[in-house]
Amino acid sequence: MMNNLQATLLFPVRDADARKQWLIASSITLAGLIVPILPTLVVMGYSIKIMRQVIHEGREPSMPKWQSNDLGTLLQDGFRLWIVQLVYGLPLMLLMSCGFIAMFSGTGLLAASSDSNIPPALGGLAMVAGIGFIMLIGILSLPLVIVLGAVESHVVAQGSFQAGFDVKGWWQVLRKSLVQFLLSYLLVMAVSMVLTFVIQIAMMTIVLMCLFPFLMAGYSAYLMLVMNTLFAQAYADGRSALQAETHASA
Repeated sequence: MMNNLQATLLFPVRDADARKQWLIASSITLAGLIVPILPTLVVMGYSIKIMRQVIHEGREPSMPKWQSNDLGTLLQDGFRLWIVQLVYGLPLMLLMSCGFIAMFSGTGLLAASSDSNIPPALGGLAMVAGIGFIMLIGILSLPLVIVLGAVESHVVAQGSFQAGFDVKGWWQVLRKSLVQFLLSYLLVMAVSMVLTFVIQIAMMTIVLMCLFPFLMAGYSAYLMLVMNTLFAQAYADGRSALQAETHASA
C-alpha cells in the first residue's frame, strides 16, 4: 500500500499554497455549472500533471501552480482521458439505456393492458428486465472503475490515447497491484461518504445551504485529485513490481 496514506489524502489542502491551488481547481469545477465539460477537462488535465509526478518522478503528490499558458495542454490531456473513459463506459451506458427503455416500456404496457389485449405479464416481464439491467450495472461498476484506474494511469504513463487500448500493457500492471487499486477505490468511497455526511450536516444551516454549489465544487475537485493520485501510486507500485519480476527472470 502507499507509503504515506495520510499525506496522499491531505495533499490538496496540506498547506496554504496547496489550498490556493485547490481553490482554483474548485472554482474551475464550479464554472462547469455554466460551461459544460470544458472546465472538467481542465481540472482532469491538472490531475494528470500530478499523476505524472507520481508515475514518472516517484515524487510525493503535490499541487503544482496553475499556469495560464498550460491551459491548452491541460485541456488536451483531459480530453484524451475523457475519451478513454467514454469508450470504456459505453457498454454500461448502453445497459442503462436498455434498462430505462425496458422499465418505461413495462409501465406503458401495464397501463395499456387494461384497455387492450396486451397481457399484463408482458409489462411485468419488461419491468423485471429493466430492473435486472440496472442491477447488472451496479455489479459491473466496481470492476469497471478498477480497470479504468489502471487504464487511465497507463494512458498518463505512456502519454498517448492508444495506450488506453494496450490491454496487455495495463493488465500486466493491474494484476501486480490489483489489491492496491481496489483498496484505493474503496478508500475514496469511504472518504466520499464522510464528506457527503459533512455536507449534509452543513446543509442544515441556511447560510451554508446557500454555499452548496461551492461546497460541491470543492468536494468534486478534491475527490478527482485524490482518486487519480491514488490510482497513479497503485500503478507506479505495480509497474515497479513488474519490472523487478522481469529483471529477476532475465
